[in-house]
Amino acid sequence: MDLRIALTVTSRTAFSVGAGGSAGTLADKSIARDSWGRPIIPGSQVKGRLRWAAEQLLRGLGQDIPTPFDGAPREEMDTLVRQLFGSPQHRSPLFFADLPGVIGDPVQLEALRDSPEQRRSQIRPSVALNRRRRTAAESLLVFQETALETTRFYSERAIAGRVDSLDQVALLWAAACLSTRWGGAKSRGLGWADVTVQVWLDGQERSADQLRQDVRALVERSGVQ
Repeated sequence: MDLRIALTVTSRTAFSVGAGGSAGTLADKSIARDSWGRPIIPGSQVKGRLRWAAEQLLRGLGQDIPTPFDGAPREEMDTLVRQLFGSPQHRSPLFFADLPGVIGDPVQLEALRDSPEQRRSQIRPSVALNRRRRTAAESLLVFQETALETTRFYSERAIAGRVDSLDQVALLWAAACLSTRWGGAKSRGLGWADVTVQVWLDGQERSADQLRQDVRALVERSGVQ
């Protein structure tokens, strides 16, 4: 079955999806941006965040879900996680796209991409903590760039590819719906979001009620009451 999933991640607090550097800003830690300068959630983080959520869901259903780094032969167990997200020896059948941020209606994502408003961010001061003493570390004031709280991250083809079963679709949908924390500095209250997920199978949109039924069927087959 051909699968397409649209994701809208609506920030409720400031976002810090780091770019690993500070070029072009006064911040010590900058955010990831696309070629138009808009904040983004990279596709690699979308994939990693959903994989983690899917693993936790299946472990909660009593399934043995090894990580890709547990070593052979455990990593080649034919789990739903491996089928969807791949392993070092198995390529994922899905493509995970970047989610560009927009201040405004996601429908206007492309129309607004050249607006200076879309490149706005804020600089937040913070301090590093000494975890042993549980106090602020000396001389370690950090300036962190964040996307604005009003940003919505969206792609109509956030996830695309082929799937073999409704169990795979149900797991992806549930994992996406439960992914309400994104980026770094979550312990400081950053990265809270609401997530809207739309799913199309073979060109037909699958309703939320149908997807809930698919999740119930997956739970029943796992033998969890």
